[in-house]
Amino acid sequence: MTAKIKCIIVDDEPLARDVLEGYANQIDQLEVVAVCANAVEAFGHLQKEQIDLVFLDIKMPKINGLELLESLNPVPLVVFTTAYREFAIKAFELDAIDYLLKPISLSRFMKTVAKANKYLNGGNGQGSNEPIQETSTSNPTPEEPELLYIKAQRKIVKLDLADISYLESLNDKVIIHTSKSQIQTTQRIGYLAEKLPKNHFIRTHRSFIVALDKVTAFNSIMVEVNGKELPIGRNYRSHALDVLQKKSS
Repeated sequence: MTAKIKCIIVDDEPLARDVLEGYANQIDQLEVVAVCANAVEAFGHLQKEQIDLVFLDIKMPKINGLELLESLNPVPLVVFTTAYREFAIKAFELDAIDYLLKPISLSRFMKTVAKANKYLNGGNGQGSNEPIQETSTSNPTPEEPELLYIKAQRKIVKLDLADISYLESLNDKVIIHTSKSQIQTTQRIGYLAEKLPKNHFIRTHRSFIVALDKVTAFNSIMVEVNGKELPIGRNYRSHALDVLQKKSS
C-alpha cells in the first residue's frame, strides 16, 4: 500500500485555506497534517515533523511564501497557490513543482497531487526528493482559473467563471450576476477583482466588473451587458476602452 503524502496548507486567507483543505480531504492519498494561517506557524510544523508537500501562498504578512521556502533545509516539495502571476518565474527558480493560480479548480489540484506523487516515487526519472527542473527555453504559464469561490450566506459557493456576466458593488455587499441567478457576498469588489482572470474580466467602474465575452455594445461612457447599460467610470475609461476596442477588433 502506497504511503500517504503528508502535506500542510499555508495561506493567510481563511476561504483559501478552507477550499484547499476541502480538496485535500477528497483525495485519499493526501494526509493534511496542518492548516496554517502564516509562514511562522508553518515553519514550526516543518521543523518538528517530516512533511512531504506544502501548498504555500505567496503574499502573506511578515514573512511571505518565497521567504519561507528560502529558509527551509531540507526542502519539501512545494506548490505555490496564489492570485498573482508575477511570481511564477521566481517560484520555479526556487524549484517549486507547480504554481496554481487562484481560484484553483479541483481538477487542477488533482493534477498537481499526481505530479507530487510521481516525484515522491521517482516517477519522473529523478531522485525522489529532487525538484523538477523547468526548461530555460520557456516561461511557466499557469492555467487560467475556471472557478470562483465566494462567501455567501455563511457558505462557500462555487461559481463557474463562464456563467458570470458582471459584478456590482452596492453599499456593503457585492452582487454577482450570473446567467442563472444573483448571488450576494460581503467580500469587497477590490478583493474579487484580484481573483478574476484579467483577460476575461475588466473593471469599468468603482462599482462594476464585467465579463468581456458578455459585452454586446459599448461607447465612451457605458458598456452593455445582457441588455443592461453599466457605466464606465472616468478613472477606468482609458484602460477599459483600450481593452474593449482590442477585443472587438
